Amino acid sequence: MFSLPLQLLLAIFILKISDSQKITFQNVTIKWKNNSKIKTTIASADNLKKIIPSEEEVSVLVKGDVPVLYEQSVYDIHNLTSLRLDSVHLGEIKPGAFGNLPLLRSLDLSFNQLTEIKSGTFTNLNLSEINLGSNRIRSLRPGAFKNVTVQELKLGENSLTEIPSGVFDNVAVSNLNLGFNSIHTVAPNTLSTISLTNLVLSHNQLETFDLEILGNPELTSLDLNDNLIKFLRPGDLKDLPRLNKLILSNNKLTEIPDGVFKNTNIAELRLQGNKIAKISTKAFDDMPKLHLVDISMNDVTLWDSDWLAGSSEPLVFLFASNKISEIPGEAFKNYHRLGLLNLSNNKIAMISMKAFRKLPHIGVLDLSSNEIDNWSPDLLANVNITRIDLRMNRLKCIEENLDKVFGNGPTKVLC
Repeated sequence: MFSLPLQLLLAIFILKISDSQKITFQNVTIKWKNNSKIKTTIASADNLKKIIPSEEEVSVLVKGDVPVLYEQSVYDIHNLTSLRLDSVHLGEIKPGAFGNLPLLRSLDLSFNQLTEIKSGTFTNLNLSEINLGSNRIRSLRPGAFKNVTVQELKLGENSLTEIPSGVFDNVAVSNLNLGFNSIHTVAPNTLSTISLTNLVLSHNQLETFDLEILGNPELTSLDLNDNLIKFLRPGDLKDLPRLNKLILSNNKLTEIPDGVFKNTNIAELRLQGNKIAKISTKAFDDMPKLHLVDISMNDVTLWDSDWLAGSSEPLVFLFASNKISEIPGEAFKNYHRLGLLNLSNNKIAMISMKAFRKLPHIGVLDLSSNEIDNWSPDLLANVNITRIDLRMNRLKCIEENLDKVFGNGPTKVLC
């Protein structure tokens, strides 16, 4: 049995060891930038405040190994505007590591070894950006971002499989990047209650387009590229009144039914790289702001002349790499002007003499890599066109005057 003085000494010794283990910054290089650039090597410090000057606004870059950010490691620094702790082998952030940082706008914690963001890790912060990308994060705990206001939150390139409820409670975030994870489940209303304008969920494993997950009235851009979404239903977009850009490329879609996009404000619609074989006649009706449609790399076999009734005229229509064999009469009757019409790499062998009759203006018409073996001057007789690409077809050399062969005469012909 130890005597009381010896027990006291032992307790002090253990406490000192414990304190030494909580030193965040050991043998690291600190660079800061204010009116001049300063670089210094720190042997040991538990708080960044003890290292950097306090007189003027400062941006800080830390280089070296910082395995753990302990409580109050970055705390009570009134002049810190930017902090980079990327690529420092950071494996854990203790709750309370950050606090009382009134001027901090950018926090970079990317390219580290974080696996979990605990409740209370980020609290009462107002920033332009938090970058947690390219870590190993598997878990986001409810309250991880409590009372945080941030313009852009980057959580891409991690190992997340789900977004549980409560993670973004009391959070104001405009741009949220959750791309390049393995997310298959998002708790209902988790993303619909924050003021998102831009949401990236690309390169994940979502199988359905669910408004309980995605229905955010403030959303203007939604990226769902490279997921496992198999179908869209009429009404799926009804709670997204401000949505301007929708990316659903590289999913498992096979059909676009009537009414899915009706009365939306989508200007840019990307559906390339799916398995779409059928597009219903009214699939793109009543889209007043549409200017770009990309349906490239799908399995569509028939062109429907009635597409886009009541919609704005898309400046760009990309339909390359499908299985269209024929362009029917008045194929573009609902368009009056196109900046680019790309029909390359289809199986087009027949073009109706009336196909372009109601399309007076085309900037670029790409019909390359098809099976066209005949071209009539009457095809584009009433069309003002700047450039036409007919390469990789079955056409023979054209010896006649190009103005005669191509009607109004494009300024450039590739054949």
